[in-house]
Amino acid sequence: MSNRPMLNLPKHVNPRPERTASAPYNFIPLPETVVAAVDNANELPDHDRYCSDRHTGYFEVTLTTKSPLYVRCPFTLSEFLRQERREDENASFRQQVKNTPHFFYIRNPSQPVIPGSSLRGMLRSVLEVVSYGKVERVTEKKLFFRTVDDTAVGRHYRARMTGKVEAGFLRRKADGHVIKICQIVRVQRNKLGGNPYEGQAPNKTPRWSGQPHQWKRVWVRLSRGDRFVDEVSYEPTPQFREGLLIITGDIPGKKKEFVFLMPAEGAEEIPVSEELIERFHDDDQITQWQERAFPKDKPDPNCRERSGMVRKNLQGQGDPVFFLRENGQLTFFGRAQMFRLPYTQRPLDLVPPELRQPEDIDYAEAIFGFVRTRQELDYMRQRGVIQEAPPQGDKRRAYAGRVFVTDATLIEGQSDIWLSQDPIVPKILASPKPTAFQHYLVQTNDDKNTLEHYDSKTPDETVIRGHKRYWHQGLNADEGLTLDQIRELIEDERARLGQLAATSTQHTQFKPVKPGVQFKFRIYFENLSDRELGALCWTLHPLGDPSKEYCHHLGMGKPLGMGAVKLEATLHLTNRQMRYTSLFSGDTWQTGITGAGESLANRAALEARTSEFEQHILGELRLNRPCSHLFEMERIGMLLKMMEWPGFRPNENGGRYLKQPGRPNTRYMLIQHPNYGNEYRDRPVLPDPRAFNPSISNLAEPSPSSSAVSNTTLTTQQPGKQKGRKPKAEPAKVTTKKEWVILVENVAGGKAKVRTEDGEIVSCGNFPSYPQGMTEMRCRADVTRQDGKAQRATFKGWK
Repeated sequence: MSNRPMLNLPKHVNPRPERTASAPYNFIPLPETVVAAVDNANELPDHDRYCSDRHTGYFEVTLTTKSPLYVRCPFTLSEFLRQERREDENASFRQQVKNTPHFFYIRNPSQPVIPGSSLRGMLRSVLEVVSYGKVERVTEKKLFFRTVDDTAVGRHYRARMTGKVEAGFLRRKADGHVIKICQIVRVQRNKLGGNPYEGQAPNKTPRWSGQPHQWKRVWVRLSRGDRFVDEVSYEPTPQFREGLLIITGDIPGKKKEFVFLMPAEGAEEIPVSEELIERFHDDDQITQWQERAFPKDKPDPNCRERSGMVRKNLQGQGDPVFFLRENGQLTFFGRAQMFRLPYTQRPLDLVPPELRQPEDIDYAEAIFGFVRTRQELDYMRQRGVIQEAPPQGDKRRAYAGRVFVTDATLIEGQSDIWLSQDPIVPKILASPKPTAFQHYLVQTNDDKNTLEHYDSKTPDETVIRGHKRYWHQGLNADEGLTLDQIRELIEDERARLGQLAATSTQHTQFKPVKPGVQFKFRIYFENLSDRELGALCWTLHPLGDPSKEYCHHLGMGKPLGMGAVKLEATLHLTNRQMRYTSLFSGDTWQTGITGAGESLANRAALEARTSEFEQHILGELRLNRPCSHLFEMERIGMLLKMMEWPGFRPNENGGRYLKQPGRPNTRYMLIQHPNYGNEYRDRPVLPDPRAFNPSISNLAEPSPSSSAVSNTTLTTQQPGKQKGRKPKAEPAKVTTKKEWVILVENVAGGKAKVRTEDGEIVSCGNFPSYPQGMTEMRCRADVTRQDGKAQRATFKGWK
């Protein structure tokens, strides 16, 4: 057992039914620690020899589609160039290269192939969860937000923005971009002599022609204090100040627009990095409104690379923008005074450093290989893990994988494999983005006014929710559906009725294979230890409830229930000495294969192969109760629940929480639901998979180390010095410890008597109103003791 600390991470508290969000996806929580496959890189086997105490061979795998499956075909060179040159951007969406409906194929479009890279990624995503691997692939880009309500995030936004926003003109000079500061004033709309908007609410956008219009040159007379406009002229007027009329978005009750006065001679110029320019143009920053309000051909033909971007030619006057400086540095800029602002923290910052140390080699890296980046090597050197960057060929720098996944090809003898002979236009997959912190971050309560956000203190208050996965939805004839019904559940109804505009930019098309189609592929491996081979076996055949069926996810359309696949693997081991001792075995080639192979569908064979792997993981986690298998743990129970077939089909007409059968819905929420209105308005919280099976909460979990408080000071210590460090005992008479307690009476008025782990009975307070605490229920509590005797307790969570 290693000396790695078990992090005491914030635990997600599932919301009350009325505060429950609905989504086709969910999350497997972050691990409390990383389990290393080896203690250091030198323990990994060399690639120039076969080791007698390790395993080499292959898995023969049959893949059966349980729901429609689609993997898009790559582009030909001519198609790729056509798209790069934007030659088809004005064509019908059905004719655009990016929407080619073909399934991936090698030679014949009628013979679909599943690329090995897709299969490899599918397997690795499961392995990383079950083996308690590192959590590294989290975006380093700061997300954007704009909220002016009275919630915690709204108060945070206003504190950063109110009274601090400046204005200027974004220009390009020989040495880069700058913002030349200018004065801004407000002008009443009734002084403009016309309507500055076109279109209908709520989709009004500024006009680019007529009078008044966006960026119209104006001359204004200012009121006392030089903050407001008394009079507007559209012709040069003596004693009037020259400026540009700036029209921001239209909202109910808005009565004023802006005028940017021309910058004074010698006005300050703020440097703008290319990184900020690129972030401004990111898809997660340019909204659909910006694309409509700043089209590619306004104010001049082809003046923008694409709609929503700044103009290509920023010499001269430049583009008017609002901007914010914090601590003397430019934070960001935008087109409205209350523009979308980047959080100060990145999503990656909400993953504790202990879960992403580059020197740790988890099972996924040991089996699939890794390459350390220059940034990672520098980080290791700064922390004293290495003295200098390892040379090429050193295993600490890079290590090639020992697993090779072939493409999956169609098993012969199958016909009528397509869900439809014609391409299908699926429903728009408009899911909440990671900016929806009530879905993507751990929430310890469901009060919309106190929800944690990306600038909350981490890890004391929140961390990211974990590994995102999708629910299966039972799109199969065995679940009572015909192929036509399955297609209807996937297809956009407007496309089926011929009501979809050919110019749509949000739709695509594809041609999936139907449920029940079988493919075959192989996974070759070399020099795997017993543990590593067991990890791969568990990944292929998840070891859970023998009465349940578990399926993997692959390809496109997962939010619609597509991509469920069942794997059936047979293990073949090879004797390398036998393989190279002779060329022939009787009348055939000598392959070194030993035996007929082990079917992992055989429970006994699977348990035998996965035993050492499971025992290694269990032994590293310091669980709060003895376990024989990983499926006895809460976190793995959540993973298995999300892999369980047939899963949970969404009720499109039901609410966010389904009273019958008493669980969350799995449909996307809508801004304009015909029955429930704007379902995002009050920021309902997405529950975790325990809400679909409350008994998961009774499974085992790691016990946090008493000193395992994640912070950046821990990460600056050398690993060798960090291990084995013991906290000094404090001579305090009063101590508080988080532990499991059991209710000995029903909760009333937020209080109840509980039994501590030592068997003492004390009063416990701070119980929530939901769910109702009952006798014999178990919960977490901070128990305060004086001279070793329990005095009182405070409720801390049901898990």
